[in-house]
Amino acid sequence: MKTRIALWDNLKFLLIMLVVIGHFMELFLNQSNMYSSLSLFIYTFHMPLFLFVSGLFHKNKNVGQKCIFFISVGFIQKMVFAIVRYIIGAGMTFSFLSEGGIPWFMFVLSIYTLITYLLRNQNKEYICLFSIMLACFVGYDKEVGDFLCLSRILVFYPIYLLGTIVSDEKIKDIKKNKWVGWISLVILIAWLFICFYDREKVIILKHLFTGRNCFAPSIYSYGAFMRLLCYIITFFVGASIIFLMPSKKIKWISAMGERTIDVYFWHWPVYMLLNRFFHINKLLFWGAKGKVVLLLIAVIVTFVLSQGGIISYPLNLIKSCCYKKQNN
Repeated sequence: MKTRIALWDNLKFLLIMLVVIGHFMELFLNQSNMYSSLSLFIYTFHMPLFLFVSGLFHKNKNVGQKCIFFISVGFIQKMVFAIVRYIIGAGMTFSFLSEGGIPWFMFVLSIYTLITYLLRNQNKEYICLFSIMLACFVGYDKEVGDFLCLSRILVFYPIYLLGTIVSDEKIKDIKKNKWVGWISLVILIAWLFICFYDREKVIILKHLFTGRNCFAPSIYSYGAFMRLLCYIITFFVGASIIFLMPSKKIKWISAMGERTIDVYFWHWPVYMLLNRFFHINKLLFWGAKGKVVLLLIAVIVTFVLSQGGIISYPLNLIKSCCYKKQNN
């Protein structure tokens, strides 16, 4: 039985809750300054930290099974989304080789698992540095985008690879220094303040934080430097969150942090169904209270989908099929 590390389970629960909140807000970013600022703050670190933690626990074992599992989950997720869209009358859509929506994460994980295995005997520090340099220039090529998730594969790989380089023990040692906690708090407050009170000056970074876009015309001439700036911001904000995250087991929260993949798989169909039958989008017209209520619904959905049981059954079934060894 695997030994769970509370620090990472606590972090994963926070991250998946922010993923759900971010997606619930997505349709209203142009109508709400609060949502726009909060989204900018969330996108700075939530998926990069998920990839960092995935890299931290990367193992060069069962690589084929892992890749098949991630790809299977990604495509089944796409099919579920298509079916739910049809049910709610939004039309049937399905793209086989291009993915700009939620399933991208699963496809990227499969690629990272395979690439990192193939590079297992190489100089990871050099590859990490080189991949950062490459990502800083890939935004100039408008052909690199959602096709095969290529843009995100290139942009986020340095973060995943960094997770394979850094040791869990080293992070724990750094967390013991009390000054690290205070510095981390200052960094988080400063970035949060900028996102909410000086948003117009940094909002251009949002399309870079997603990892899927080429450089906007307004920053095209110096896009490489802006991409590097995004890496720097993500590094310091992400590290600050890790250093401030409690290392001890938190009742309920730590356990729910073990089931983030369930939440990631189901939360968007739940949102579509809630909006179709309960019109939760209309909460936006309630003003500030309605916006807060919509965010609370996102938090509740996160808690409900983290309970395991029948919610976990489909993914557990897929996993058991992918990891089942064939008798020769």
